Amino acid sequence: MSKTESVAIQMGRIMDQYSKEVKEVTDEAITQTANESRRKLRNTLPKKTGHYARGWSIKKVKGRNGISEVTIHNKTDYQLTHLLENGHVIRNAKGKYGRTNGIKHIKPVEEWAQDELPLEIERRLD
Repeated sequence: MSKTESVAIQMGRIMDQYSKEVKEVTDEAITQTANESRRKLRNTLPKKTGHYARGWSIKKVKGRNGISEVTIHNKTDYQLTHLLENGHVIRNAKGKYGRTNGIKHIKPVEEWAQDELPLEIERRLD
């Protein structure tokens, strides 16, 4: 084995080790950001108690490259998420139709998580 081959093998091992470390750090950052997002969602709900608030859950699936994919969803009252976020048509006692205003509680948390995750990964890798 020549000297350049041994250097190449050592560099390959170093890169593999760094790749594993980055995957672990990324996975931890994703989990932490998801938990914080769920907490923020529960605190910014239109009504902070009740079934809808308790229904927010995290679904974690391993991705193709070994890094987790996380979905935050409401597993008990999933039908309400769209209605509360965007508003909906209502009918009053006189038979007239109107529209409720949406209460934006999911979109701000989603934007925060998208901004926070890369920063959290950077903090952990430094």
